[in-house]
Amino acid sequence: MKIAFITGSLEPGRTGVGDYTRLLAAACQRMGHEVRTIALEDMHTPTNWEGQQDGIPCLRLPKEAALASRMKMAARFLELFEPEWISLQFVPYAFHPKGLFFEFLKEFPKLIGGRRLHIKFHEIWIGEYPGAPLKERLTGWIQKRLVRKLILTCRPRIINYTNAGAKVRLARAGIAADHLPIFGNIQVAQEKSNNWLLAKLTDALPKERLEKDNFLWFGFFGSIHQNWPARQILERLRMFTTAKNQRPALLHAGILGKHRYRWRAICKKYSGDWFLHSLGELPEDQVSQYLFALDFGLSSTPWDLVGKSGTIAAMTEHGLPVIINLEGGTPDAPLVIQNEFEPLIQKADEQLLTKLSTLRKRKPMANNIEKVATLFLQSLQEKGKHAQSLIA
Repeated sequence: MKIAFITGSLEPGRTGVGDYTRLLAAACQRMGHEVRTIALEDMHTPTNWEGQQDGIPCLRLPKEAALASRMKMAARFLELFEPEWISLQFVPYAFHPKGLFFEFLKEFPKLIGGRRLHIKFHEIWIGEYPGAPLKERLTGWIQKRLVRKLILTCRPRIINYTNAGAKVRLARAGIAADHLPIFGNIQVAQEKSNNWLLAKLTDALPKERLEKDNFLWFGFFGSIHQNWPARQILERLRMFTTAKNQRPALLHAGILGKHRYRWRAICKKYSGDWFLHSLGELPEDQVSQYLFALDFGLSSTPWDLVGKSGTIAAMTEHGLPVIINLEGGTPDAPLVIQNEFEPLIQKADEQLLTKLSTLRKRKPMANNIEKVATLFLQSLQEKGKHAQSLIA
């Protein structure tokens, strides 16, 4: 098949959806398909850029240029390629700073023409949760109508979502969609280094202390949101480690950015009972060793958004159990994640401490990108033969 992937930005390492698009396209190419990538609103290129990215012909168009002009450039790029499918990897805020993509909605149907369209909603509309502020509800009300109009106008053959919140809200809006999982962007190391973590912590904790104390390692990867409720979960996990005659250790790896103050507050409050340490930003191969070394992963991602988190995907691909202690804005949300990883996700409910005793690490899945790409390609082959209405 010939597939053109379209998203907002394709600068490596700058947006999760951009990285996902590049990696998915590359996996499809490895499987023998012809692919192209287009960034319609790239914030990281000052001029039109056309060339090879990741070994794939790519067109990146600057956000500052007029959208109509960008669409014409993209149309010429597509005409030369003549794709059988266009895959739109969609986030509202990629096409407007406030997520109100009126202009995009006006121009995009012209770009599609009569081609078969796939849309993956990495995010949909905001504000549809209990207690949402009025401004969010109003923005979400507009976004929801724009999403419906996008579907009615462009008539996609396939619609995908990543998480429980989107699953529930799309269904309520009368939009038929299927789950297509994401994958982590940390390649699983071929070999595990058993002494990697202790060697990294030599300066943070004296060697004699490392040898004396029997630690249970909990860890974050990436940002820690300001609203993550630390107190209850850390107190409960300390009870769990005490019962096992072990000392709790909470580690962090990755870029904290604007959330560094949250990490500092946690360290200040809990350093008496816990050993806490941030390893900072690490090369990809060392992130893999970090995830191998942990006993349990922690995440500030809410339960209803587990399926859209690239960090949780990376943890589960390394066979690491992940504890979720934030409910999210979708009451009674199901767990939506790749089927193979469901046993690794544990909600911090009343039975948490009992369940942790039986929650075990699993064999890593090193080829998950190929697995997700296969699911994606199969859906194009199976559902692309006949047009169908996906919106009520």
